[in-house]
Amino acid sequence: MTGSKPLPTNWENVLSDAHEEVTRSLPSTSVSPERDVPSPSSVSSVPSASTSGSKSSAGMESGSSPVYSPSQTADWLACPILRQFKRSSTLSVLGETSPHVWEPRSSGEWDPARLLGIAVQVGYNVWLNRHRGRWNGTESEVEQLIESAVTATITTWFVDQPRYTPQGLTKLALRGVEVLLDANLFERQSVLEIDLPLSHSRPDVISRHESQGLGVTDFKVSQRIDERYRAKRMSEYETDDQLWHYAWEVALHYGEPVKWFRVVQVILTPKAQVLVESVTVDQSRLEFWLEGAEQHWRDMRAEDTGDRPIVPRWQNCRSGRYGVCVAYDFCHLLNRDPVRAVTYYERVPK
Repeated sequence: MTGSKPLPTNWENVLSDAHEEVTRSLPSTSVSPERDVPSPSSVSSVPSASTSGSKSSAGMESGSSPVYSPSQTADWLACPILRQFKRSSTLSVLGETSPHVWEPRSSGEWDPARLLGIAVQVGYNVWLNRHRGRWNGTESEVEQLIESAVTATITTWFVDQPRYTPQGLTKLALRGVEVLLDANLFERQSVLEIDLPLSHSRPDVISRHESQGLGVTDFKVSQRIDERYRAKRMSEYETDDQLWHYAWEVALHYGEPVKWFRVVQVILTPKAQVLVESVTVDQSRLEFWLEGAEQHWRDMRAEDTGDRPIVPRWQNCRSGRYGVCVAYDFCHLLNRDPVRAVTYYERVPK
């Protein structure tokens, strides 16, 4: 993406808006990005209780049940010990004066996956902001701003190492933005919010289709996905807890039912492409989801207050969604001993 025309006079504000919407929760740039850069859809991990209420046509209140973020819930569903391992300061090492969590020690090879995901969405947000009328720019200006946004994001978070270059990663990310633009994902839609921080989640995009109603779009970016597993991966999103949580919480925010959600999977190599999995939100299914979610949240709160033991989900230790659990060594080799764990893991400020 290149252009010869000068950038618009408000280009700095446009880039700032696009970048802030995706990276508002990022830590300072002095922290290592392979460890601390969250995905664009990351959310706060601090639990809080919702206000009481009753069922309505817009969605279901959670009553007196506590509510946890999709990311905490996903970790708990994988294993309650994993959730504590990743978020709790109760496993602290003596001498710490602030909350810390465990992270695996770096293997020495930097993985740019998260950075690429953020860069793609930062670039695409430039177009989304234009689409929803936040600024009026020509096609040439849009291209230049997208390239500037992606380049700035990669440059800011790039880690110097021999395998990747900033130029190469920038090219990959721009390739992802281009296929998103070609997909015309928001045709006949009004974009309402981008990366809106709700009480417990942060959906990527909330929009209203002129005939299909209110909906949520969640973006995923991968460098490569084996073709043999693509169909299975996409079909699993139909019952993904995070997406049903979005449908529930966005409905509460707008006072009307969410009619659909979709996952937009961007694959960067060997050929950039977009896969889309759309799900119609049936209100009876949403109520069914909420029944299970509320029980999960009550169990999580009981663990936090010490009223329920924190036990492993043994079957997920080696066969979870992403393979061997990150806490496998902590649990199985080090007997959850914080003193021994420092040889395999490091303590990271929470």
